[in-house]
Amino acid sequence: MKFRRPQFIPLAFIIGTTLLLVSLGLWQAQRLVWKNNLIARIETAQAEPALTAWQDSADYRNIEIEGTFIHDRSLHLVGRPKGSSMGFFILTPLQLEDGKTVLVNRGWAPEGEKIAMPGASLIRGVVRPAREKRYFSPDNQPEKNVWFYEDIPAMSRVTNLTLENGVIEAVGTPEKGIYPQPGDGKISLRNDHLGYAITWFALAAIGLIMFAIYHRIPERKA
Repeated sequence: MKFRRPQFIPLAFIIGTTLLLVSLGLWQAQRLVWKNNLIARIETAQAEPALTAWQDSADYRNIEIEGTFIHDRSLHLVGRPKGSSMGFFILTPLQLEDGKTVLVNRGWAPEGEKIAMPGASLIRGVVRPAREKRYFSPDNQPEKNVWFYEDIPAMSRVTNLTLENGVIEAVGTPEKGIYPQPGDGKISLRNDHLGYAITWFALAAIGLIMFAIYHRIPERKA
């Protein structure tokens, strides 16, 4: 099988495109390893007994802890709309008995809805790391008490409290008309990286095959 010599521009294009697609595939393969390790870490943490005191680096552990809410320092984290209702996750500082203060995501509430304000409480929930700023996330607006991600240092400055590095995601059974409504504590992560990796590698292979077919010299019949 013979091939004709490709021109420079098409050759440069296919080389660059192939390198780009292979790089994307390798990146997704790395993300797959990272996501699998994270899922295993979450499953291990969830299997541990529930904490009864705040601990650093206890991400994804269940926790049952007592404290007193500081409602006048609550923060509003933008959440997904539910139906036609816009709303926020209510992040309220919880003063623990040992003097530490941690943010509790008490759940979702529609904008403008009356928020329940319990005092001393036993909180059941899941410890998780603060949400980081994503590439396309808007900037936080502390002056309006509108937050798109949990910047603990900035939240500490706004509340004038020394907040622990992490958040407790409150778990409970939602009651109709009572806000905020807590989550169910389930941690589910999408893991599509294998499919993405296969797609990028397949596109790279298809491009090379089509390039070779285009430049193949048909054999002449005798």
